[in-house]
Amino acid sequence: MLDRVVFIRYVEETEPPWDHGDVPWIVRIAVRWGITVVAFVVAEWFVNGVFDRDRFFLIGTEATLLAPAIFVVVRAVLRPLLIFLTCPLQIITLGLFITVVNALILVFTEEVCDWFSIDFVIDGFWPAFVGALVISGVSFVISRFLRRNPLGRGRRLL
Repeated sequence: MLDRVVFIRYVEETEPPWDHGDVPWIVRIAVRWGITVVAFVVAEWFVNGVFDRDRFFLIGTEATLLAPAIFVVVRAVLRPLLIFLTCPLQIITLGLFITVVNALILVFTEEVCDWFSIDFVIDGFWPAFVGALVISGVSFVISRFLRRNPLGRGRRLL
């Protein structure tokens, strides 16, 4: 019983204000999409700084806005399936294989963008791998700071 009380209290204290039931679903999706757009821009800057130029890039506003939306949809559809199919590898690597799954999802997102003539290009697996790590990290940090209680008890940013 105590575990349930602790879990409910954790959810009540850390759930983002934009993720409540009284907030319209379109606002929740828009906030998550905005976080992903920022993560894609940071990933483009970081990957092109680490590797040679033009290894990971979004050309134009259309690509900057639509590629993250496609990424969110592809990730929602493919990630559970890929995690299930790679379960033995997840167990053997103690969950580190999830980074490869995230990179594969990013590569597939680039392919879907090609189908719709959206200028999102990743040149190789390693830029996709690093880009997926950056997108995950930036999304985590932004989501964490948008929560009601980001820094612990008694401290609030929003």
